[in-house]
Amino acid sequence: MQDLIEEVKQINKENDIFGTYQKAKSICEFIELESNQELLSKNNLIAIYGSWGTGKSCLMKTIFNQLNKDKFDTLWFNTWKYEKDENLAYSLFKYIGKDRFWNELIKSGKNTLDNIYGIFKSLSKGVELNLGILSLKPGDALDEAEIKDQEINTRIEKQKCLWERIDEFEETFSKVKFKENKKMVVFLDDLDRCESENIVTLISAVKLLLSINDNIIFIIGIDKKAVTLALQNKYNNDYNKADEYLEKIFPINFELSDNIQTQNFLNYISKITDLSEDDSKIILQFFYKIHLCNARQIKKVLRKYFLIKNYIISKEIDIKNKYIVLIVLYDIVLNIFYNDEYKCMILKEKEKLYKDILLISYDKNGFKKEGRFDRYKKSCNVSYTDGQKYDLYKLLIRFSSYKIDNIELNSIKTLDGNAYIEYFNWLGLFKNNVCNDFIELLLNESNILKNFIKENEFDDEKIYNYLKEIDNIL
Repeated sequence: MQDLIEEVKQINKENDIFGTYQKAKSICEFIELESNQELLSKNNLIAIYGSWGTGKSCLMKTIFNQLNKDKFDTLWFNTWKYEKDENLAYSLFKYIGKDRFWNELIKSGKNTLDNIYGIFKSLSKGVELNLGILSLKPGDALDEAEIKDQEINTRIEKQKCLWERIDEFEETFSKVKFKENKKMVVFLDDLDRCESENIVTLISAVKLLLSINDNIIFIIGIDKKAVTLALQNKYNNDYNKADEYLEKIFPINFELSDNIQTQNFLNYISKITDLSEDDSKIILQFFYKIHLCNARQIKKVLRKYFLIKNYIISKEIDIKNKYIVLIVLYDIVLNIFYNDEYKCMILKEKEKLYKDILLISYDKNGFKKEGRFDRYKKSCNVSYTDGQKYDLYKLLIRFSSYKIDNIELNSIKTLDGNAYIEYFNWLGLFKNNVCNDFIELLLNESNILKNFIKENEFDDEKIYNYLKEIDNIL
């Protein structure tokens, strides 16, 4: 069960179920290469691009732990955890300075820290110059105005412009050395979970201010789509400019895509489901077929399965059978990610959803003939290379999407009230979706179907009873 808990952990060859260990190892080698140090001094912002749930945090944690500690001082900053700080960029700067150079800044005086705080604050809120309230009293208005005017002039002369304060900051910060003259690697995690304002502010602070010290390397995990959308506000909803801006900030970037590492993932499935590794192959095939390869989403599905497994056993549902496990997992996937489809799948009289479909046929002269869907007894016979032939019409009804894209269905109708349909014609009524993908998996071979067949017909009653039992606990 521990493997199912959402946590940021170091990846190794044994626990890498999503194929990210080798990428982490390669990025470590890239950063440590002596020949890359000049490159990293001039381009010290590195993005790890990956959509939500692909394992960016685990990959970064692996790099964090594996980097050569004799050469690099590493620091982890969870931006989402601290984003309620009213000056997040300054908070990051102070976090970096803690136990390093912060005491030196304190010794230089309060004005220095005030200056730095104001610089970072200006990135998000703008610079406010409080000149006081001019309050004139009757009788001595001119004298009071003259005094206030002198006070304001004096304060303006002392007030430094933003560029002057930034110049001072750069002069000081660019010369800061870190522990034992090591390079520092700062990992910024969960940036894409923050509010748009904080995303833009922190990226700006890192790019414009913190990256000026070439002894620091920043590695930032980014859902590119989420961050680009946040940057759109900066560029008047111009997505392309926002995307280009991101590319300019992070000339060095690595892509982390959804990936299931087959052998370790088979071990993982086997451990959670109690199926053999060989039987687990159909589950692996299932995840591929329905295009569910996101690490976090897969864990969510398997965690739900693990939690309800004993309940399912108590209802005498045979989850030692890999094909029953397949049905249960599909049920969970729909329940979590496609809830409208789930609600329709567990309807007892689901066929009524398709009452508006028109059965189409053509006579010998090529004239089109239409028939009402509910006037005919329908069948869909599928033959297999092993000689088996099944009527799978009820299977199509049970597992098809409720989202009908085309109400005309080609069929062969007979005078005795029967209508024969081809399964590919039926699936053509719907746009490509998870339901069609799952049906195609079930129809792929007769070995799967044998578990759900009664008298050469799909046993809808049996499957419906399974689904209702599972629904009670989901």
